[in-house]
Amino acid sequence: MIAPNLISDYITPLQVSDNGEHALVMMHEHNTNQLPVVDDNKYVGLVTMEEVINMKHLSKPLENFANSFDKPFVLDTDHIFDVMKTAVEFNVRMVPVVDEENNYKGSVSAESCLRAFALLNSVKEAGGILELEKELKEYSLSEIARIVEDNEAAILCLYTNVEKNSSKMQITVKLNTTNLSSIIATFERYNYEIKTVHNEKEYTEDLKDRYDALMRYLNV
Repeated sequence: MIAPNLISDYITPLQVSDNGEHALVMMHEHNTNQLPVVDDNKYVGLVTMEEVINMKHLSKPLENFANSFDKPFVLDTDHIFDVMKTAVEFNVRMVPVVDEENNYKGSVSAESCLRAFALLNSVKEAGGILELEKELKEYSLSEIARIVEDNEAAILCLYTNVEKNSSKMQITVKLNTTNLSSIIATFERYNYEIKTVHNEKEYTEDLKDRYDALMRYLNV
């Protein structure tokens, strides 16, 4: 899933000719504290409400302050993971999308990114979840896949995490089955530490309920 598929149609960029007062009005209408700024459709940067408020004269155009704007962005060929990485690095709720010539294509909101990520990672699909731990130097994705498939199951999604100054790899695996006993036994034979197991029907239904509630909240 690439960035252009995630663009939120409701986000209207500001022009460098717009003044601070207009910027605040637009932020209020979009219910956001930041908006992208363009100059003849060329991406200039992302201005925040705090920056606008700190302007000495709200009647002045944004181009007078453009050099101070942060410029988070992703290319129109980048993946959803690149969008999320940029959002975290710049601590922003929207990420502008540009082409190789810096033409502004639109912006990805945190809400649209979250929706897409939830769907991408099979949140609504029923299945068990295993949280495993393994020495980093012994981590093998092919081995994990083989263990799961040898037990006639499939991986719906998988996450890994390595904490700073740790030699351990944390692995979260979501499977297409809630019958996990044989899979757990096999992982243990291969010296995986089983940290937590979520395989009850009630857990799956609760997860789906939370997903549905989140989607209703984002649609408000």
